[in-house]
Amino acid sequence: MAINEKNIRVVLAIDFGTSRSGYAYAFVNDPRIIGRTEWEGQPIAYNKTLTHLLYSRDEGKNIVDAWGWPAKKRLFDIQRSFDDPQGYYFFENFKMKLHQGQDKNSNAPDITTNDGQTFAVLDLISDYVKLLKELALEEIKNSTAGYLKDSEILWCLTIPAIWTNAEKQFMRKAAQKAGLVGEGSAEAERLLLVLEPEAAAIYCQDKEKSQLEPETRFMVVDCGGGTVDITVHEVLQDRKLKEVVIGKGGKYGSTYIDKDFEKYLRKKLNADVIDRYESDYPQEYLEMMANWERIKCDFNPQNNDNIINFSIPRKLDRLLQEHYPHLLEHLAKEQQGEDANIYLDKKTMMDIFSPTLNGLIETVDEQFHTLNSRGCDIIFLVGGFSSSPILRQQIQQKFGSRVKKIVFSPSPGAAIVEGAVLYGLNPSIIPLRRSRLTYGCETSLPFDSTLDPETKKFWSSYRKGYYCKQRFDIFVKAGEPVEVNKGIEYDGYSPQQEDQKEIKFPFYSTEKQQVRYTDDPGVDKIGELIVEIPKTEINSKHNIKVIMYFGDTEIKVEAINPESGRKYNIKFLFDYL
Repeated sequence: MAINEKNIRVVLAIDFGTSRSGYAYAFVNDPRIIGRTEWEGQPIAYNKTLTHLLYSRDEGKNIVDAWGWPAKKRLFDIQRSFDDPQGYYFFENFKMKLHQGQDKNSNAPDITTNDGQTFAVLDLISDYVKLLKELALEEIKNSTAGYLKDSEILWCLTIPAIWTNAEKQFMRKAAQKAGLVGEGSAEAERLLLVLEPEAAAIYCQDKEKSQLEPETRFMVVDCGGGTVDITVHEVLQDRKLKEVVIGKGGKYGSTYIDKDFEKYLRKKLNADVIDRYESDYPQEYLEMMANWERIKCDFNPQNNDNIINFSIPRKLDRLLQEHYPHLLEHLAKEQQGEDANIYLDKKTMMDIFSPTLNGLIETVDEQFHTLNSRGCDIIFLVGGFSSSPILRQQIQQKFGSRVKKIVFSPSPGAAIVEGAVLYGLNPSIIPLRRSRLTYGCETSLPFDSTLDPETKKFWSSYRKGYYCKQRFDIFVKAGEPVEVNKGIEYDGYSPQQEDQKEIKFPFYSTEKQQVRYTDDPGVDKIGELIVEIPKTEINSKHNIKVIMYFGDTEIKVEAINPESGRKYNIKFLFDYL
């Protein structure tokens, strides 16, 4: 449905990131994009605030005490005021807990604090998104004279391209809980999940119209805090974009460099002392990691500085002196008598950066290998991590000869959120995508004695014949082009029993293009499609036509009676929710 058919007045995008988040919006009749660059407690102007939450516990309930930049400062103030503060819980980087917690046999992940309190990741995400929503709506309300109804807002929520279908459904559920949209299909249409690298691609095309002529191919490398997402698009004659190959991605964001630095500290000093320091002095530990963040962002191996001094915080130094004096002695011996700082030379810094950088570079290289000899013309580097000097140097060194130009965005953090607004204003700008996986249902099909094993053979008294169970009925294959709003129809499904009230289709996916059975290696059950049969059609023999839409960022499905045209009620439940 076109945006002007929905009575939408404002497109409002939320870029919910691992380390930082923000929003931007535009009025449909005046599509200038307005973003927020001033946030409470922010030291410098930037279009995102920190994805931090601080909760306090009051009468058995967890309440958001502070968020964004103020959250960490508020935590420090509390812990300075109380010798042993209780009932406060600080969270960061919780977006990736959704992906890291993925398990085929588990529900959505929870986070358990040191004192045994459990926080659902769904609640953390919905609470944070709700705060961004309220701030954005307050800004719009104060800057306009008119009244804006909920039904006049189209929400765009960004997600990584590597998100599974279950994780996409999870994010939609979190957005609904945050109050972006309500129940029902009409409300669901007011929320678009926007793939982050696609949003960046749309942004790059909008900013570089003079260079991106038809048939230009460009790669977007979106380097965020949690993930790297890579897509390749080609500019069409009508200035729309088509996806050339399946996008790639991985967990190679800047926060994983932080994790490797923490591993280095535990090895350099002692894992027990670092754990104790983090547990006993969490506010000073956060300050120490903030100091590392500044060092990380500025690290440039081409600078003349051979040694970076990383200060040992006062209370960590006290712990070392009281309980691990031999570690300080060893440190001083290594560093010509210096024990107040840790010397980080270029080799050490490269060792810390290398696992994440190597994974990122390899992922980009893999994307190049999926392209044919035509390759691509331009690389756009976006996302907060793309500002890193060492990352830029390695991208230029490795891929500079393969393309005509590498563009380092002067405002890399704005690309995704502004691109999401542009997508919301014109969702048809990407008419064709590539299916990431091979998708299909488990069904029973006529038994073929030349192909099917006897162990899968059974007699259907209702259909009066031998059938093969656990057949993988393919809807779309990995890598196939899929048009937006164009459904793939299958009309051979029917009840197997006379009194059946619903038909359940276990839904599967695989990276393979050819597959026959759902229990083949590499095939995963990802959910269940349930078609409810009306009372008037129970005990009647009829086929059911299932129509699947794979071209959007989310899988959509319809089921109809091809004889009467009646649509069935359906549920599509992905595992892990």
